[in-house]
Amino acid sequence: MIYDFFYWLHILSSVAWLAAFGTTLFFAFRVGRAFASLREKELMRSERKASSIGAHFGAAGILISGWVMSVMPGGPQWGWFNIPLYNWLAIKQLVFIIILVLVGFSIKKSASFRRKLKDERGTVIRAEARKKWKSAYVLSLVIYFLVVLNTYLGITKPI
Repeated sequence: MIYDFFYWLHILSSVAWLAAFGTTLFFAFRVGRAFASLREKELMRSERKASSIGAHFGAAGILISGWVMSVMPGGPQWGWFNIPLYNWLAIKQLVFIIILVLVGFSIKKSASFRRKLKDERGTVIRAEARKKWKSAYVLSLVIYFLVVLNTYLGITKPI
């Protein structure tokens, strides 16, 4: 019963992260269409917020639930697994470590963007703030690509 809770927390965390990906794409598309308009600033802020919430909830949920499931007596006994037997899981965990490192960098880039946004006085964003947003957004896309790859590995167990 408790294993099932953490299993579904793991799945929901992944779904939340993928939903944040879709939301980020939606806002980024709107940012592109609102270039140099009054709404651009708010759309950029919304995109960063959606990406941040999805990454934090997804990463924390997957990290906690994955660790708990690996040490629980119920369910599959991955534990400290045999890497040649479960190489798909080893690749998945390695990719997740890379994701966690990149999320740390993403937090710094988003904070840099937010600081620059606070310095903006007018309603239209200057090029430097736009550049900081784009840098944070591109890093988020790299993270989301790795999340999609990890989701694929988790669903198909291909190797």
